[in-house]
Amino acid sequence: MVVAAILVALLVYSGVVPLLNRYPYQSLIPPDRVEALDCVLVSNPVKTGSGTFYRCTVELEEVRGVVENGAATARLHGGAGAVLATSQASGRATVFLPAAFVEAHYPGKLYSAVLGSSRSQSAVTGLVEQGARLSLKVRAASQSDAPGLHLAGGEPVFYGSDCHYNGFPPGWWGTVQRFRGLCRLQFKRLMYGWGDAGGLLVALLCGSGEYTDRAVGDAFRQAGLAHVLALSGMHLSFFAGLAAGLVRGTGRHFSRLFSLLAVVLFVWFAGLSPSLLRSLMGSLLGMAAGLWGIRCGMVRMLALCFFLHLMLAPHDLLQLSFQLSYLALAGILLAGPLFEPATHRFLPPAVASSVSASVGAQIFSTPVTLLSLGTMMPGGIVASVVVSPLVSVFMTVGVVAIILSLLWPPLGEPLGHLVNLLYTCVTIPVRLFAKIPILELS
Repeated sequence: MVVAAILVALLVYSGVVPLLNRYPYQSLIPPDRVEALDCVLVSNPVKTGSGTFYRCTVELEEVRGVVENGAATARLHGGAGAVLATSQASGRATVFLPAAFVEAHYPGKLYSAVLGSSRSQSAVTGLVEQGARLSLKVRAASQSDAPGLHLAGGEPVFYGSDCHYNGFPPGWWGTVQRFRGLCRLQFKRLMYGWGDAGGLLVALLCGSGEYTDRAVGDAFRQAGLAHVLALSGMHLSFFAGLAAGLVRGTGRHFSRLFSLLAVVLFVWFAGLSPSLLRSLMGSLLGMAAGLWGIRCGMVRMLALCFFLHLMLAPHDLLQLSFQLSYLALAGILLAGPLFEPATHRFLPPAVASSVSASVGAQIFSTPVTLLSLGTMMPGGIVASVVVSPLVSVFMTVGVVAIILSLLWPPLGEPLGHLVNLLYTCVTIPVRLFAKIPILELS
């Protein structure tokens, strides 16, 4: 199975076997002539580095744009031959939504009051979360506008300018999606009162980086700790361990089922990213193997997750987060044990194991990082060993503080001071490790 996974990866990434787009664009109007569309969000909006837009994936329902009329190519406000057509559409597309539209109901985003201005042209706002239905005026993006986003299979990319919120689909599933969106919004409002510490908790527990201090976020990346902010197996392990600790003494099977419930609820709340999907599949397979008494090595488990991921979401293979997630775990499992004998000579056992795992992850992920980003963070090996335990303590105290604040709101302010103190303890070493020079390809 491991050999088969390696062969499949080589065939896919070498281009010998192209990936099939399961959600191809289909409409009577070509993507480059689409000027408006109706769609449903199928992913959480993610803020871009510039802060001007939010990137999201949408399921298309209807598009409007120009079509050819005889020998003339029509334009929206063209001459006598201009024809504006409406067509049903299917498939998925990447859309960049204006930040002011997405953040209209976010706490502290006061600049969103300009939604009615000519600059934003976004008149109708609402809960812009996964499952929401939107009507957008768009323009097709060129390769220069969005380099690297025109993936295999021809997924179109649009920039939205005039955005209208049309609510959630009717039925029970639309109600569930709206409830999830409201939970995420209320969580952001609660964390906003805790300042920068709350912003980091939003990133760690919700997968949203809107409130993370930009300097701190850059420091995490420069220190080689970007994986700490990306939702992955570390977060699932945290919630599984926290849930198991709450029901300790109730029996092994009940403890595992309760941990599984906690993991599924967290993934439902945070949303699926490639690294989180890989971690979820690994957790489900590991729990199932434990319940049924099946022994399976971690390397073979990782290969099985790769094949399941390939079947469930093949487009994820082209994303950098997918590649780094699998390579880092493969490095921990394969290369990490090779360094343990040497590290055990100089370090305590617990620290030696962490250093060995960090070295293995760095060795396997560095080639992809160099090819895609042209950089390497050598300080990430030590930084991960030092910062990861601090982040775990910060998350534990943060979750307990959130629960206590919800049970008795007057505790919110003093607990917020405690969480900010821990936030300082986390960010100080992160800023120090960020000062280690980054190696760049010339």
